[in-house]
Amino acid sequence: MPKEHSMQSIPYLRKKIGNSNLLWFENSNSYVQLEEPAWYVFNQFLKRCKPKTIAKAFENRYGTTHNESLTFVTEILTQIRKLNQSDTIENNFNNFSDRLNDYHFNPYSIHHYLLGTKQITFAFESRLFEYYIHPLISHLELVTESETSALLELFQYQGKIAFRLNGEVRGVWSADETHLAKGLIFMAMINLMHTKTDADWLMTVHASAITNKRKTILFSAPPGSGKTTMAALLQSRGFELISDDFVPIDRQSFSAYPFPIAMSVKQGSMELLIAHFPALEHKQLNHISSEKSVRYLAAEMDPVYSGSAYPVHEMVFIEYNDSVDFVFEKLAITDGIKLLLDQAWVVPNPGNSGILLDWITSISFFKLTYSNNEKGINAITELFSHE
Repeated sequence: MPKEHSMQSIPYLRKKIGNSNLLWFENSNSYVQLEEPAWYVFNQFLKRCKPKTIAKAFENRYGTTHNESLTFVTEILTQIRKLNQSDTIENNFNNFSDRLNDYHFNPYSIHHYLLGTKQITFAFESRLFEYYIHPLISHLELVTESETSALLELFQYQGKIAFRLNGEVRGVWSADETHLAKGLIFMAMINLMHTKTDADWLMTVHASAITNKRKTILFSAPPGSGKTTMAALLQSRGFELISDDFVPIDRQSFSAYPFPIAMSVKQGSMELLIAHFPALEHKQLNHISSEKSVRYLAAEMDPVYSGSAYPVHEMVFIEYNDSVDFVFEKLAITDGIKLLLDQAWVVPNPGNSGILLDWITSISFFKLTYSNNEKGINAITELFSHE
């Protein structure tokens, strides 16, 4: 288990990985890796040494100039203080939750969807709110209504976006926080689909999860880096898609669970993928912004498989690069962890940080940089064959 500390009013956990120290800061639910000499500065700060004292000791220890030492120490301590601050972005819907619970609105639309074996009903107050969610799950829509397991509602209240589940408000956000709203709504849908609660999850990852029904590999990348394209190409070769873009990881089994939202195919990949998925050509073009348009490709998920999950042991970071034919390499664990944490949100439940720090060192990380699709697919297929 990682060691827990609470010196200098900094509650944190530490996991030693080679020459690096992976730290979790409780107050901000944030992770960072520190190596020497940053780790030395942090330790001196924990001993209640003043910044000037640390800078002087740093100067003697590392042979730097006074100004260099002071600048470095100041930068590290500024980062540490920021990591030790509580998250100031709070969902303060409790201030008016009673009013929100009883608030009535006239829906612009009401849709019924089938998530695995669970039917849900979703009421959207406006066309804009419908646009946030419906295109991603329209392929799950039911023509006729039967017994529903949950009512989800998305509406506006006093200039805010509000989300309600079975009559109970779950979140309120400003107009520029739609990504937070979507994340919480997706978590609610996943819980309903798999009969779970937030306490059952370790984290969610901005990734595509692909399985051969024996093992699961996560493919992660910043937007526009080829993650979805590779996932779709692998699907065309017979692999199963677990989820695209939003992958929930179970805190006990470390398994990725299915979430059948549609794949967002950007314009640059459409011609390639239409050859494998002809129906994509006739899908509506959705304008996300002035610079981004997508078509949604429905997840082809076996209904029998939709409740299954497989542990994750490997993660591949994808980068499509026109100037690189093909490079596939195993990453140092410290590099892989940094990339993973950049794309993950760890559910802030008690014990999750320690579980993550223990599990994360068992993952194998890889980097695929490519423009040759066939070589990329072959490398991933080979990785799946290693049990």
